[in-house]
Amino acid sequence: SSPLHTSSRHAAALRGLSGPCRTKMVASTLVVRVTALCLIGGRAVASSMHLAKVCRGHTCNDAAYPILDYSEAEGTCFCRAHPCWNDNGVVHSCGEQSPYLTFSYDQSRNLSCGCSKTPFYASLHLSMNLCPGHYCDEAFPILDWDEEERRCICRQHPCHDLEGVKHSCDDAKFPILKYRQDALANDGKPKHVCECAAKMDTPAEKTEL
Repeated sequence: SSPLHTSSRHAAALRGLSGPCRTKMVASTLVVRVTALCLIGGRAVASSMHLAKVCRGHTCNDAAYPILDYSEAEGTCFCRAHPCWNDNGVVHSCGEQSPYLTFSYDQSRNLSCGCSKTPFYASLHLSMNLCPGHYCDEAFPILDWDEEERRCICRQHPCHDLEGVKHSCDDAKFPILKYRQDALANDGKPKHVCECAAKMDTPAEKTEL
């Protein structure tokens, strides 16, 4: 693991940090190009509070299966590989200028892979099942699911203002800032955890984006 750097500031309610989520309406031939531009713009980081709640107490430490996800059909949480490591038999990877492999799904749930200068982490349950075709701007970059209103929303990273503390990850080997929840404490409240995760490197390379 890597040390987590923090700085204090005034706390704000997480609900108040959410913003409107916009749906990308583009022709299928433009999806890959437009998605890549958005990802390179630094809007691709993700740390869903909905998934953290649904998968409370779970974490993924195997580099081959680094993504924590949820199967609605089975009602279970599990660890999975990056979807762009097997995109219909193609293994995508990224160069040094934009080293972080990203993914998104359009409204038809077609996978798009891209490269970003910003560390990236997301779940397929959220990106493909709940909010396909949705994206967020730089002010509220985290795509999430509002359980009460049952809609996709955009919010700030929960670790950027967690109980008045801003967390960051400065180690290049552990650049992904992740939010998760541990099991309920004695007072019935979940334990909020911010941690730095390793970069998701492609296990085997067949082609480069």
